[in-house]
Amino acid sequence: MCGLTGALYRDGSRADPAVIRAMTNTLVHRGPDGEGVHTDGPVGLGHRRLSIIDLSQAAAQPMASQDGGTWVVFNGEIYNFLELRSTLEAHGHTFRTHGDTEVILAAWREWGEAAFAKLDGMFAIALWDKATQRLVLARDRTGKKPLYVYEDGTKLLFASEIKALLAHPGVDTRLSPEAVPQFLSHGYVPTPRTFYAHIRKVRPATVEVLEDLGRRRRFFEFWDYPLGHELELETDEQLKDAEQRIRTLFFQAVKRRLVADVPVGAFLSGGIDSTLVVAAMAQQSDRPVKTFSIGFEGHPTWDETHWARKVAERYGAEHTEFRVKPESIELIDKLAWHYDEPFGDSSAIPTYIVSKLTRETVTVALTGDGGDELFCGYPRFMGAVLAERVPKPMLRVAQRLVGLAPHGKEHQGWWERSRRFAAAAAQPLPDRLRGWVSVFGQRELGRLLKPDVAAYLNGAVLGESYQRCFERAAGADALNQVLYANARTYLLDDLNVKMDRASMAASLEARAPFLDTKLIEFASTLPGHVKLRGRTMKWILKQSMKDLIPQEIQTRPKMGFGVPLGAWFRGELSSLLDDRLLAPGSRLHQYLEKLELERLVREHREGVRDWGLQFWNLWMLEKFLSARG
Repeated sequence: MCGLTGALYRDGSRADPAVIRAMTNTLVHRGPDGEGVHTDGPVGLGHRRLSIIDLSQAAAQPMASQDGGTWVVFNGEIYNFLELRSTLEAHGHTFRTHGDTEVILAAWREWGEAAFAKLDGMFAIALWDKATQRLVLARDRTGKKPLYVYEDGTKLLFASEIKALLAHPGVDTRLSPEAVPQFLSHGYVPTPRTFYAHIRKVRPATVEVLEDLGRRRRFFEFWDYPLGHELELETDEQLKDAEQRIRTLFFQAVKRRLVADVPVGAFLSGGIDSTLVVAAMAQQSDRPVKTFSIGFEGHPTWDETHWARKVAERYGAEHTEFRVKPESIELIDKLAWHYDEPFGDSSAIPTYIVSKLTRETVTVALTGDGGDELFCGYPRFMGAVLAERVPKPMLRVAQRLVGLAPHGKEHQGWWERSRRFAAAAAQPLPDRLRGWVSVFGQRELGRLLKPDVAAYLNGAVLGESYQRCFERAAGADALNQVLYANARTYLLDDLNVKMDRASMAASLEARAPFLDTKLIEFASTLPGHVKLRGRTMKWILKQSMKDLIPQEIQTRPKMGFGVPLGAWFRGELSSLLDDRLLAPGSRLHQYLEKLELERLVREHREGVRDWGLQFWNLWMLEKFLSARG
């Protein structure tokens, strides 16, 4: 795991090694073990290294092909590099190192642009082919590893994090006028956009080929979820075959992610997904698995450490746990710097803390990320399917009635969750799913935003990322459409970003077996009725691994990895509402109606409605705006 940077000067100017080095050194947290810079005329490449496989200096980056004609910088892991290496050796290639970076170079020489579809892993890659004068940028299938691009009339810059782009002199840092409504709706700005007008994200599973100093370019996708080809799983034999296939693919995915020349551990929440990861690690390791979990001081309903402890005992793990207190909020300045943009998921705090704790013992940690996304682990997925079966006139009546009902006092309470379900259930499927995960609803934003900002509050723009996903998934059943849309929105721009920045802030590599390519491809062919059976979510996953999951873990309610924001903003963090959100100097007031903001604070303090999630997002936005000066 590493950090990469680079530049392509469209006017033919020579890349300055000092500038590339300054960009690269902003990413020292991503790669504390070494740095490297290479320039070749108008192109510069920079790299910070976190040594995981082949710790020798021979594996340092930027790395050149043996003839010096191709250079690469790479962030991530190629899990099938040993198989690719064997194939390439059979084609006559020789290797000086034992890692995966050199395999990328050989694969490019052997297969050209077709090489990226053969790489199985998490990666962001920048490759300079001197002979053809091509700069190639590529990002992995699910967007685990980040890659940002800045462009203006004279240069194209790229990097693992935005801060590295901003370290280049002469960068236009104007904000996108649509960013604030997008963020306050989603909790992030959807790919490919960012908060910055001239900075974008490379889309997942995408290769960008730039020729003639970037004046000619091509974009192509090398992979997508195989949708619309659901298997027929009606008989007991068909189901058992599918269950065995899931189990085999999952164990293989875990085994591939245990390959490292440094210590490996696991995050353990006590939920089904992380339990399965630890179980598979324990069965494939000759030593106790090191596990790490985190809870919340004084808030037992948000604390899963009890369940994590049970799993650790079952599998003989060396277990470490930590508890978050409200004063951990002091970490926000550090996290705001690492995330570069406002980031609405408050679980970034415990994720960072458990990453720091984990890094004291291991350098790589396996996570349960992706299990809910593949096999239907969120109640909103079940709600989306159930709403499809209810006659629309009944849903519209429920929508009108719920508009007259009071809000619940807890955002995650059963009444407020039911209210949100009814409020959006009658909408088309893309808008319904987006409505359930929105921070602020469109009507709420219409009241909160100043008129010039609300002008960008366009339903088509806010729902663009969801609509595009449902169009691409049109041939799949309803649940698989929902899962795909979630994978290309929430997983891509929230969960993956949260884990990447929080873990890399601690110089820890996080690997997600559930996001294995072969497992994703098979899970995508499973019909919705075996993922959601009755009210049982992740049914076929539980069936395939039932001997590995303690009974009490199987049956306990899903908690999620949240933060008790409502309680914190009524208690220990209440003063922040006055000191940061309502204060006369708050930068929020250039975007928001102060009287409306005061109403939200009053309702929260009086217990009329839980606005904790929204206050968190507003606080993140205020910190970002204040840091810009």
